[in-house]
Amino acid sequence: MSRADEPSAEFDQRDEPLISLENVEVNFEKDQGLFDLFEEPDVVKAVDGVSLDIEENDVLALVGESGCGKTTLGKTTIGLQRPTGGTVTYKGQDIWAAKDGDGEIPFDEIRSSLQIIHQDPGSSLNPNRRILNILAEPIKLTHPEAGTSERRERIHALLERVGMNPPSDFADRYPHQLSGGEKQRVALCRALLMNPDVILADEAISALDVSLRVEMMDLMLDLQSEFDTSFVFVSHDLSNARYFAEHGDGRIGVMYLGNLVEVGPADQLIGDPSHPYTNVLRWATPNLSRQSGEAGEPPMRRIDIPDPVNPPSGCRFHTRCPEAREACREVPRLQQSGEAAGHRVACFRDDPNHSYWDSDPLTEEGD
Repeated sequence: MSRADEPSAEFDQRDEPLISLENVEVNFEKDQGLFDLFEEPDVVKAVDGVSLDIEENDVLALVGESGCGKTTLGKTTIGLQRPTGGTVTYKGQDIWAAKDGDGEIPFDEIRSSLQIIHQDPGSSLNPNRRILNILAEPIKLTHPEAGTSERRERIHALLERVGMNPPSDFADRYPHQLSGGEKQRVALCRALLMNPDVILADEAISALDVSLRVEMMDLMLDLQSEFDTSFVFVSHDLSNARYFAEHGDGRIGVMYLGNLVEVGPADQLIGDPSHPYTNVLRWATPNLSRQSGEAGEPPMRRIDIPDPVNPPSGCRFHTRCPEAREACREVPRLQQSGEAAGHRVACFRDDPNHSYWDSDPLTEEGD
């Protein structure tokens, strides 16, 4: 059942990451009204200049407010969204060059190796097919030599492994006969049966009852070690991102208006955030930042998120940041923060020698 039992091409993660994003941009044209048809369409930079690596057996939790670009970045990472600029490579192969027929690794192989679990699993499961037939399809693709009885045995074994007992009963059901949590387990099984290198869990637990979320995250992490896969976990809830990253020995990446503003180990990022926006997310998550009755004022100047069509220049958070100075009109780059391995931040305040410290604080009028 483990990927370790499957033949695969030689790949040494010491030479290069499993997936590498270099200066990736993803732009979308905003829908126009009837009277705007003869004007240039507005463009939303959903992802703007993000560079990021995913290693083998990696865990990365992407977190941020709605509309910050985390889902778009996740889909771009696994080849479901074509970038407007920059490159996305899988084992050194440009994914979209392979899609266009130019590459040593076939695109079909790349597509099979990069899977997704959607927020709403019901919409991704064929309502007219039994669970057995739904889960048989990935086995037919990855193991075309397997017969009907072998496919059934594999499916029953995996259903039992994810807690769907008796597996023969669940295998004969249709999606509408399952609860939300059971549908999510089927979606996880389907992704794992493709023997993937990376799984994007796109808000995969947000539709579940609170009591089931930890159980589902534990299950995904348990199966990750068995199948030798990496997870990109997308969530708007910092506490969920923290739990998944901590228990998976992984990282949290914080997104804001298309930018990756901080990334690092969960304990470092939660315990001592380097970016003011990360501090805002921590403040907004009660069980992470404060005791009852100690809420205080939000650590930002403005509540409203800027228009993504016309975002602030320089650091995009500077119009809301209580620490903003004139230097923040320039664009900060994601740089190593302190001595913690893998902790990077895009904020001038992290550098004690930066000219930020000699520049004037921004006023409301100077925004």
